[in-house]
Amino acid sequence: MKIADLCQLLQPEFPGCPLATLRDQLRWAQRELCAEGNAWVHTDSPVVVGARSDEPEIEAAPGAEILRIFRLKDGVRELRAGIDYWQPTAATVAFHVSPAADELDGGIVCRPALGRDMPAALLARWSEAVLHGARYQLFLMPQPWRDPAMADFYSMKFLSAQAEARHLATAGHQRGSLQMQVPRFV
Repeated sequence: MKIADLCQLLQPEFPGCPLATLRDQLRWAQRELCAEGNAWVHTDSPVVVGARSDEPEIEAAPGAEILRIFRLKDGVRELRAGIDYWQPTAATVAFHVSPAADELDGGIVCRPALGRDMPAALLARWSEAVLHGARYQLFLMPQPWRDPAMADFYSMKFLSAQAEARHLATAGHQRGSLQMQVPRFV
């Protein structure tokens, strides 16, 4: 799936809207979905390289902009944000205690760089959410198709998709709900 395919789906709903505007709103929606919903968690390679050096580097996916570290592991030990490490900026990390390994695995939350798109598989997975976000923005424009009620409707759908993406990122993209053991006090 590509942004051009999504533009073709939106074009009949917004007659006379330039393709560039449709594309820009779709790109805004995918960046917003990634930023607020953790829809793109990159886990394919080491997250931090040179962890034991003075300037550790966070590795980003191609065409991605780093937002934050989602999880970080030093071997089998899970590192905790604010205790074991902190991020002064999105692309830098500092450690309170030097890690044992030089390369750390985990996941980083990314969003597409300006003018770029999500990977095709990820865009296919979240295409409906991206369409909702673009519709939300397009229905607010001062154009003949302006409809604030429809904008509110698609805004709610887009926010719901962001919440679902956050849940799936936290739950490891498993289906169903998380089950928790509640301690019993006697």
